[in-house]
Amino acid sequence: MSTPIAISNGRGFLCIISEKLPEDLIPTSIQVLKFCDIYVKTHEDPAQKYFDWAEYLKAVNGYNGDELALEKYKTTVINQSEATVATMVEKIVTDLKDTLGISMSESEIAMLKANIERTFTNLKMVKEYGWADFSKSAHRSSSWEYRMLVVFPNPDLQNYFYSAVTTIKLEADIQEESVWWGLSSSTSKNFSAHIDTAELVVKKGFRAPTSA
Repeated sequence: MSTPIAISNGRGFLCIISEKLPEDLIPTSIQVLKFCDIYVKTHEDPAQKYFDWAEYLKAVNGYNGDELALEKYKTTVINQSEATVATMVEKIVTDLKDTLGISMSESEIAMLKANIERTFTNLKMVKEYGWADFSKSAHRSSSWEYRMLVVFPNPDLQNYFYSAVTTIKLEADIQEESVWWGLSSSTSKNFSAHIDTAELVVKKGFRAPTSA
């Protein structure tokens, strides 16, 4: 592949696949995406979804086979401060790079930044696609959970690759969902972010279970 590509099943996660991933591993990466989508659950309001990290990690650790293994899991909190959307995206991408410790090309970093920034400046559309969901918070705030899977090759093992399962919960001093729809890159709010990332090692041939 000459450029990174993005794939979605339309119900939970957006998958971004590295330009360096061998094409014969793409079908397996889609199986990882399907596995993630299984654990996108609904609250009492069926229209509001969230990723069930506890059940997902339990399933990964309990997987019977050598095609899937958890390399690391990390939670990062970016404390609340007055910042623009673009600044928050920079902080989020920096955290992801530090967490993964994987060498990324300039085009991959640029696509990651553009994707996250585009998500938080087009939340109404992204919600319709099924990759992000709104929720009320305490103290007259609210948040969005964005769900993203990033796939990278393993430079040492041709039949293996890395998958970064990531949720980004962006919170701000905004009460109404519709106010979020008007954000631009330069919009400044009291933002905070909660980032969860699981790095998986995946072997060619992995197949997602049919249910949780």
